[in-house]
Amino acid sequence: MHQSGFGTSASPNRGGTVYSSASRAPKITTHRPTRRQVLIPLNTPTAEVVVANAATTVESSNRGLVEAHSKLRVESVCKPWDGIFMSTNFVVLAAELEIIKQWLKKVAGLAASTVVEPCLP
Repeated sequence: MHQSGFGTSASPNRGGTVYSSASRAPKITTHRPTRRQVLIPLNTPTAEVVVANAATTVESSNRGLVEAHSKLRVESVCKPWDGIFMSTNFVVLAAELEIIKQWLKKVAGLAASTVVEPCLP
């Protein structure tokens, strides 16, 4: 009796199980920043203030995004180097970068003349 299988991994069956390629989980690893992350270069004292108030930073950024009717949400904030790193739920658009920049200045108490340039990796 002949047993048929799905996919290319079906080999001559000798009483064993036939697996399809769709049943295997893909191997996905990310070793670098993704487009769902925002990198914001800041001097160390300012970055430490923002990260120390991480909950306020996340809430304020999300408040600004909600007011702009965006579906993007900031999930976390951390300080991996001279600057901060924001993890989001979607890929960030240019308009959303501007909203994050405005609300970050409010949270950190930065002057309007202070240069803050959020960017994608």
